Amino acid sequence: MTTPPEPAPARSRGGPVTLLLAVLLVLVAHLPFVATLALYTMYSRQIMQEEELNAKKVAELLLKSFEQTIDSADALLLNFASSYDSDWTPAEIALSLKSFRLPRSIVQFGVVDKTGIMIANNIAPPGTSMVDLSNREHIRVHMERAPAQGGLFISKPVFGRVSQRWVIQLTRPLADAHGDFAGVVVASYAIADFIEFYKTLRIDDDMLIGLVGFDGIIRARAARQTSFGDDISQSPAFNHAMASKESVYEFPSPLDGVERLGYMIQSDRYPFYVTVAYSLDFIREHMSEFRAAILGTGIALGVVLLLLGLLAGRYLSIQKRLDARDMEALARQRETDVLNAISRVPGVSVMHLTAAGPVEIGAPGEERQSQLMRTYLASARFQALAARIEEPVVRSEHLTAGVEEFELEMVIAPLKTMAGQRGSGGKELVIFAVDQTSRRMEENKLYQMLKLASLGEVATGLAHEINQPLGVIRLAASNALTGARLGLPVEHLMSKLDRIIQQTERMGRIIDHMRIFGRKSDDRLQPCRPSDAVDGALQVVGVHFRLDNITVTTQLAHTLPKVLCRQDQLEQVLINLLQNARDAVMEKRRKADADVPGRIRIEAGIEAAADAQGTVRIDVSDNGGGIPADIIDRVFQPFFTTKPPGKGTGLGLSVSFGIIRDHGGSLSVRNGPDGAIFSIRLPAEAERDAPEPHEG
Repeated sequence: MTTPPEPAPARSRGGPVTLLLAVLLVLVAHLPFVATLALYTMYSRQIMQEEELNAKKVAELLLKSFEQTIDSADALLLNFASSYDSDWTPAEIALSLKSFRLPRSIVQFGVVDKTGIMIANNIAPPGTSMVDLSNREHIRVHMERAPAQGGLFISKPVFGRVSQRWVIQLTRPLADAHGDFAGVVVASYAIADFIEFYKTLRIDDDMLIGLVGFDGIIRARAARQTSFGDDISQSPAFNHAMASKESVYEFPSPLDGVERLGYMIQSDRYPFYVTVAYSLDFIREHMSEFRAAILGTGIALGVVLLLLGLLAGRYLSIQKRLDARDMEALARQRETDVLNAISRVPGVSVMHLTAAGPVEIGAPGEERQSQLMRTYLASARFQALAARIEEPVVRSEHLTAGVEEFELEMVIAPLKTMAGQRGSGGKELVIFAVDQTSRRMEENKLYQMLKLASLGEVATGLAHEINQPLGVIRLAASNALTGARLGLPVEHLMSKLDRIIQQTERMGRIIDHMRIFGRKSDDRLQPCRPSDAVDGALQVVGVHFRLDNITVTTQLAHTLPKVLCRQDQLEQVLINLLQNARDAVMEKRRKADADVPGRIRIEAGIEAAADAQGTVRIDVSDNGGGIPADIIDRVFQPFFTTKPPGKGTGLGLSVSFGIIRDHGGSLSVRNGPDGAIFSIRLPAEAERDAPEPHEG
């Protein structure tokens, strides 16, 4: 008998449903934590991006500051190299070095001869520091190069053998009169100044600010431990920085192991890049408050799931406002730190202008300058200017305090708040003011000395010019007296008296111009007719030229606009050029033939320009034979002269060049067919005057 099989057990329908419910419960239980993690991740990413942007802004500021520092030091090297004479003795070189006004960070300024021996510097007396520097890279690089390849070289950090300090050496080659290599001029920049400046900008102990060369050598590094001279050329961060002009920095430091986030930017002009990076621990610490709050919110969301949307939305809205305020305060603090560092420079004032009024940044500066700034910022003239400012502008302002007048050069820049809005009640501005009064006073003293020298030189001619009308007056008075005794008609007496009056008026004009010309220059620029300046200059030196049998002719365009200048200073420039032309003619007569005719010509006209104003050009030419080609590029250098000892100071053309430059124009020279041609170019006023024909 066959036994039937037992039936299979029935499958439970509750198994899959229970599993699905368990999965759903797990998902629902974890949903608040997943949402919390997602929110925290997004917030962290936003904070990281903001820190990258902040690091980029600071890096750009530091890179610009570094380039300006190198530009200033390089200008010092170029100025010395342009005036260097290879025939100078060490004592003369030392005297020239000490005549330069050095920035505070330049701790040593010296000259090394072509064999690598330091022969003079601004620290030790000549001959007491004859140090052999031929094995130093910043000297050897110029000794091994061809002279034509010479340029600025910036060294690795080295310990100065003369200054006894760690410095960065900036060097340029020197050339002799034939253009051959004659030595090296060296400026030693104190690394400590870079580091101290960087330390003032750091906001946490592990924040990194570094200046690194393209050779991988650190020039200056400010972190918890400051350093310089380290070689990081094998580090991933260096290789990443060299692969692109600018990039994000997110590496552990090869020197202290700290993980940081920031930005790296290369200089377009010098072989360096700047790194600014914040410690990740510092960034996470700033996010800790948010992290605690978001975790609490996650727990609350797990208990009250239905309130998740409302609580999360409300919290995110509040947190966004808090973050905006915190980041704005942090950005303001960084800006204030930078402005405080700038305001410590003597003669510099920094003002922050809002609707509430001006606030001085940093330590209070010179009281009078601060008061002048506040008065100027409250003036209607500045308010009208501020209303038009959209980009930073540079202005020179003459401000008065009682009987004193100050010249301030200002940089006025608009700011934006973190919310992207201008300051309340109008624009929010920062104003940098630099006192240029003492520099202008020294320049005016030099101008005055040259004017007095010119007056002394033409004194003989002036005596001759005044003696002529005196002779006419004497003769007319004698004739009038004779006529009165003989009973001649009254008309005869009247004609003689009229002639006496004419001659006295002529003498008065000459004396008045000499008195005006000898006075101290007015600091203000005034509209002036070029023809008036030409006439004034000829009134001073014209007689002297006639005594030397030199013909001076003028040809001024019939329609010449005015130019904005100090007329007596423009006359001084013309007098300098005319006297140089006369000296050239007299030297040609001495060397060639005493009968050579002397001719000097003054021409003035208007040159077309892209704007409606154009440029006024005044040419002074002579037939003195011209300037040798090998020295024509040096005639505007201070103390350079081709005249014999005792015949010239070498300052006339240099000061003339500075006068025209300060008036916004240019002074140049070229050789014409018969002699030198000096050209003055000045911007014309927008409004042209009535025609003023002059032909002589």
